[in-house]
Amino acid sequence: MSHFKNATSEFKKRLADQPVIRRAVVTPLLAQDDGPIYTGSNANPNNNGLQVFKSSKKRKAEVYSQPQETGAGNHINSLLLNAINFLKTSDEPQSVEDLKRKGNIDLETKPRLYELLKSNEKVAYDEVNNTFVYKPTYQIKSKEDLLAMLEKRKNEGGMDYKELKDSYSKLPQAVQELASEGRILVVKNKDGQPRVLFWNDQRYNTAMDPEFREIWHRLRIPDEIDLPKELEKAGLTHMQVFDKKGPGEVPKRKQVRRNRKMKITNTHMKGLDLTKDFVIQK
Repeated sequence: MSHFKNATSEFKKRLADQPVIRRAVVTPLLAQDDGPIYTGSNANPNNNGLQVFKSSKKRKAEVYSQPQETGAGNHINSLLLNAINFLKTSDEPQSVEDLKRKGNIDLETKPRLYELLKSNEKVAYDEVNNTFVYKPTYQIKSKEDLLAMLEKRKNEGGMDYKELKDSYSKLPQAVQELASEGRILVVKNKDGQPRVLFWNDQRYNTAMDPEFREIWHRLRIPDEIDLPKELEKAGLTHMQVFDKKGPGEVPKRKQVRRNRKMKITNTHMKGLDLTKDFVIQK
């Protein structure tokens, strides 16, 4: 029993002589150095029992950069597209110097780009003046040209706004002015952008009675779900869509099954009458 007490007291004495190391919370530093290094030996009471050693190794700061905005890539197709887009915004012919000064497109140092631009189907090249101009789908240079084209195509319906966008660089301004003057009619998308343009024939701009206008605007179109019911109440039927066969479609013919003649291969039995020659006699 005395031996056990001695062992216990000796163990407690050794445990009390052990140094106490406190846990430290290290916060990563964003500075260029690696931060302090902590150790449990030679503890400093001002640092929670830990000694701090400064590291002489410097940490390089990480730098993240974005690609520089250069306008166009270095590939020949990217340069060609950039040159054509620049010509779209210019209604007048552009020389080699104009392309370099205004569009940052150097054709003198890029002969391959020069030849591709000359032979492009959307670019008209003037060999006499050495100028380039964009070749639009429709020749429109002013809002009067736009009005004349819409009047010329009045019997063909309206013109798609997207098809006219590359024909005139000031098309949005021209459409807005002509619409405000009542010379054209514009059908817009849900976002308010022009969709279809029509020439407005002034002969059909009949003055309407204010009372009739009030009655007209007072009427409300039913919702799409309730529209068939409202039409039925008024004795009307809604439009039905029928599938139409295209001009190149040929109706399929039903295949008729035909009985094929079987070729007899048992030629050695030819001339035998099974009903007579092989009848069991009673």
